[in-house]
Amino acid sequence: MDNPTYQQKLDQEGELWGRVAEESARSVPPDWRSHRVLRHNAIMHTRHIDALLSQVRPGMHTLELGCGAGWLTLALAQQGAIARGLDISAPAVAIAEQYYASIKPAVSGRVLYEVADLNAVELPANTYDIIAAKGVLHHLYAVDRLIEQVHAALKPGGLFWVSDTHGSEATSTALIAGALMLVLPTQTSYRQKLGGLLRFRAGAPARIKASIQADNLSPFEGAGREHDWLAMIAERFEIERHSEHPAVTGYLTAQLRLPDRMALPLLRGLYRLDHALVRRGVLKNTGKVLYARKRAV
Repeated sequence: MDNPTYQQKLDQEGELWGRVAEESARSVPPDWRSHRVLRHNAIMHTRHIDALLSQVRPGMHTLELGCGAGWLTLALAQQGAIARGLDISAPAVAIAEQYYASIKPAVSGRVLYEVADLNAVELPANTYDIIAAKGVLHHLYAVDRLIEQVHAALKPGGLFWVSDTHGSEATSTALIAGALMLVLPTQTSYRQKLGGLLRFRAGAPARIKASIQADNLSPFEGAGREHDWLAMIAERFEIERHSEHPAVTGYLTAQLRLPDRMALPLLRGLYRLDHALVRRGVLKNTGKVLYARKRAV
């Protein structure tokens, strides 16, 4: 489609993430108790999400921005929250609603899912105790506007939790990821990897960088990458905690073709080494987890 309109891009984005949600739900229910043990979560995200959930108290009002099939919004409600989840994908929201309806009597809190464009959403003022955004900000054109909405919508002392990528991947990250991809068994065969290396030669790191960033995965993929959302949040909130993801482990976690009994120990060792190199400034990462508090009046 040549020069699609904004609405056409929204529709395409919703359809794509609806297909992703449907494919995932075929094998794993949209429930954190099932998702927390998946390889990419076990290596990269479980401890951060469990830490977020530990902040929830019964009766809190929470909001998830970009909820997809709803497992994190549901997890907040399972902690007793009155939880709302917003997402651009109507099919993904339908999956979330159907699963919640099937287990609703066992959920101590309450859930409401809605379809919404986060570039233009209007949030009620002084309403939420916690607002969470996982893997969302780098998809948005209007990042600054959304952060303003979040600040207004949180109660004084409320928590804005973000897990996302910040900026573009470094060439050094692409080189190391590419070298590890070349020697480790991945979804791409060794023959294909060697063929690609011979074909692209000096352009191979740029191809790896584009793959890590999921360039062109969706109409909005990377739309917010040029926005310094970290600085925008720091201007408005008090940063309570700021954690760094490692540089290359997340990408390899998705690519590695080994059974979990072999992959998980390898990836955990790589995570520790990768994380240490990021802390020492040897590698530059993009993954961030942020706890930001709205200052009390």
